[in-house]
Amino acid sequence: MERRQALCTMGLLAMAGHAAEAMAKGATMTDPQRNGSKIRLGSGPFLSSTNPIATVEQRDLEALALQLIATPQIRAARDQARRRFLTLAGPDVPAEALQDFDSMMDEWTFHKLLLALNGDPNYPTVLGSTYGPPHQWFGRQVPGCRGPGTAENVDNNYVIIPVDGHSRFEIHGQRFDPPTGDCPIHLESNLSMSMNIDSLLFHDTVIAADGSFIITVDPHAAGGRRNHLQSTPDTRYVYIRDARVNWNQIPSAFTVRRLDPPTAPPLTVEQKAAMGARFILDDVSTCFGYRQIIASTPINTLMPPAGSGFVGGQASQMLGTAHLKLTDDEAFVIHVSPGGAGYHLVVANNWWMMSLDFWNHTSTLNNTQAVANADGSYTYVVSVRDPGVHNWIDTVGLHETLIVIRWQLLPRAADGSFAATASTQGSVIRLQDLDQALPAGTQRVTTAERARQRATRIAEFGKRYTV
Repeated sequence: MERRQALCTMGLLAMAGHAAEAMAKGATMTDPQRNGSKIRLGSGPFLSSTNPIATVEQRDLEALALQLIATPQIRAARDQARRRFLTLAGPDVPAEALQDFDSMMDEWTFHKLLLALNGDPNYPTVLGSTYGPPHQWFGRQVPGCRGPGTAENVDNNYVIIPVDGHSRFEIHGQRFDPPTGDCPIHLESNLSMSMNIDSLLFHDTVIAADGSFIITVDPHAAGGRRNHLQSTPDTRYVYIRDARVNWNQIPSAFTVRRLDPPTAPPLTVEQKAAMGARFILDDVSTCFGYRQIIASTPINTLMPPAGSGFVGGQASQMLGTAHLKLTDDEAFVIHVSPGGAGYHLVVANNWWMMSLDFWNHTSTLNNTQAVANADGSYTYVVSVRDPGVHNWIDTVGLHETLIVIRWQLLPRAADGSFAATASTQGSVIRLQDLDQALPAGTQRVTTAERARQRATRIAEFGKRYTV
């Protein structure tokens, strides 16, 4: 009965599927970069004159996902994924970690469904917003796109473009003013752990004077081509991490062209929904495994910076992590040395390794939002209660959190390798003894100043979803 109901619902959604397919073909045929021209916001697939991720593709993929998420097939996959996460977590999950678990699973389901809907390399489109909290735009309420184990960099605009390992593609990009601070582009063989096949680093990308650039993707060596990514048989996606080092920076715009004829007809809505159900289930163990890498470290101990390649993720960054358990009267003080990195970020995640309410709270701070010490280092205070310092990593009431520190825009050695000397120190201290652990000159804040700090975050974050 449920199968019949699902197929009936799919039939009602066929028009939406055909619209999405026509949109994909239309975007290819009307690509504003076909003749090498500069992408202009507010024209073609770009619905906003200021926000490059407000596109026809994004709007229509989200609309279809919102319809499919209510079908029995997707609801069943979500419920099975929920059971898998809880089974892997075992009996010792703290009560506060279960309070919002159902809403986390709703985000997980929407996120994986969106990726599946943009999973056909024969008719690729640009999914320009793949991670983020619940929000409103296009006149509707959109669920979040995070979930257990996602641990996204909250400063990033993540872009997904489906490709394969035997065809030729061109990706046309456009940077704006002010441009994002880092934008590495990777070929990936999977979704969750982002295992890198090839990468084009921000430092090495050739960009024209007008901010435009073209990236080629195919199974052949570059052969003198700049901005080239060489695919392999297991290639599935182009994955772009466009980092807002400052939240007022504007992500790049992207369009995609498949240069070879399609090898199959467009996937039907039923096929896309079936792929979504598989994604919802298949990535559970992988994402929980990533959570375990962080959670298995000694409690209240800051792990030293290390490359992130061994767990997947961005090849051109270093990571520091900590598993914290704090009482209301404790704080964890983190001292960070940038080590020459142009950008670093501290993120507090919940027990499940998912970002918190970072748009309303300072649960994340990067080096443009934090205040440096006199010697160029940074000191952060992680705590449940407000310690009255500017660089407060707010746990949003949680006592057990998983901390991730990222260093990017790393200095390069003569051989092209990264030569960062970033370092960290961390320790637990009672809040009443906090002054002893803070450097001289640490910037304090009043209640009114904290309110202004939060208001600035909310206003800057809101720009991500303007149309």
